[in-house]
Amino acid sequence: MIPNGQFDFETIIFSYIDQLKFLFLPNKWNETFFDYSKNELLSLLFIYRNKNVNMSDIAQYISAPLNTVTGVITRLEKKHMVERRRGNEDRRVVYIVLTNEGEQIINQAKKSIEYYVKEVYAALTEEELGTAMNIVNKVITVLKSSSNSENQNEIKRVRRINIE
Repeated sequence: MIPNGQFDFETIIFSYIDQLKFLFLPNKWNETFFDYSKNELLSLLFIYRNKNVNMSDIAQYISAPLNTVTGVITRLEKKHMVERRRGNEDRRVVYIVLTNEGEQIINQAKKSIEYYVKEVYAALTEEELGTAMNIVNKVITVLKSSSNSENQNEIKRVRRINIE
């Protein structure tokens, strides 16, 4: 902290990044996850948790238009992570499901995450764990609130195209 209760945010942020960078090194995780975009990862996790989903479900979850989701799912298909399946009752409905390979990769990642979470839990007392969870929940609430107010304050701009 610097005088007058002000924080040197840049120093704090980069200090945490420097201390946590080991978490993002390829030897700590299944390296294949580094080959995926944010939208691809979020889609994979959503599909894993919900099993059969359609494109609209994914679009809503990742807050992206359908044409973006189509590209995301196409890339995941090329990587053999998901496949499109027609509905049994209505053949027009297309469901997105994980392949066996996709399921295996997510399970490997879950094991890695579980290992680190268990290490943290083992190092903390019940009181410390409760305090940590309260702090994390408060941080999430503040970040969500800030994000919502930013979105509400954002002015929708109309782009005018001059036609000659």
